[in-house]
Amino acid sequence: MGPRMANPPACATPREIAAALPPGDPALVAAAGAEVDARPIPYALGSGESDEVALYAGVKPLLRQVLHVREVAAARARFEALGLVVAEAAHRVDLASTAGVVLFVGRDGARVRAAVACEAATEHDVELGQLLGYPRCCVEAYLGLCPPRRNGEVFRRAFAASGGRFAPRLNTLDLAVFHYVSWLPCSFSCALSRAFASAVASHIENRHGQFLGGARRARVTCPPGCRHQVFVRAIDEALSAHRLVLHEDVQVSLLGRFDGERVALERCWPTARDRHPDARIDGEAREAVVRLTALVRAAGTVGVERGTLVVDGAAILTAPDALLVPFGAR
Repeated sequence: MGPRMANPPACATPREIAAALPPGDPALVAAAGAEVDARPIPYALGSGESDEVALYAGVKPLLRQVLHVREVAAARARFEALGLVVAEAAHRVDLASTAGVVLFVGRDGARVRAAVACEAATEHDVELGQLLGYPRCCVEAYLGLCPPRRNGEVFRRAFAASGGRFAPRLNTLDLAVFHYVSWLPCSFSCALSRAFASAVASHIENRHGQFLGGARRARVTCPPGCRHQVFVRAIDEALSAHRLVLHEDVQVSLLGRFDGERVALERCWPTARDRHPDARIDGEAREAVVRLTALVRAAGTVGVERGTLVVDGAAILTAPDALLVPFGAR
């Protein structure tokens, strides 16, 4: 028997999602509103700082950053103080999502110069991905989508290619939450991406604080319970929850038994809670997340069937980016 409600509303934006979701129990809405603004994870790094960690750890050969022109001098000085080679590309990025100066950083000067030259080329994605140390399978999967490539499309393709295996450390569904890989994986089970993520996590736990403190040559291990180890444990816990996605900015984290289709709920929270303290969520996206959290929190089961959100057997709405990714399945 299919989910009840034959024609649930189709929603593509946070505004449409918020309008389609029920107002919810006032007490549950108030609790969700407080939680969506909380930031309990003690962030020791920026949400996208895995790239730098990997470079310091020697598991990534090159770093590419897009910075505002006012930030370039300070970034250059910081990297050069660590003995790294820094070069600025002549090409400037001017996209809706990001804009500024392209800076390349690495240990190998020849590789840094090659990346600068590659940045200026019209068709450079495969070569630049190779220079940056991205898995070729992930680069090719990304390029296999027709532009403009939306993250939601990449996530759906990765979900389909995962073979029923979903590694929590490859959870890149909300990029404002710390993520171990700096690219969008070809699947949530990609072996090369998993190896990279494990190396980054190990370096954060055991070496990263010492490196930044200037003791990188001593090869000492961070003391047990240091803030970087606490951070890794908290992030691993956040990324290991099942993830309900209706939109890139409308996500809820779930705990409970996954039966292959739906989660029997034990606990849920707005994924925005796990974001970096500087990453806020406002307006229509916040309203949609609050309503979705309140709805799910009052439910027994939740799932996504062919793009339709199904709560306790009832079809609530459809969304092009709707997914339920069972990172917590064992």
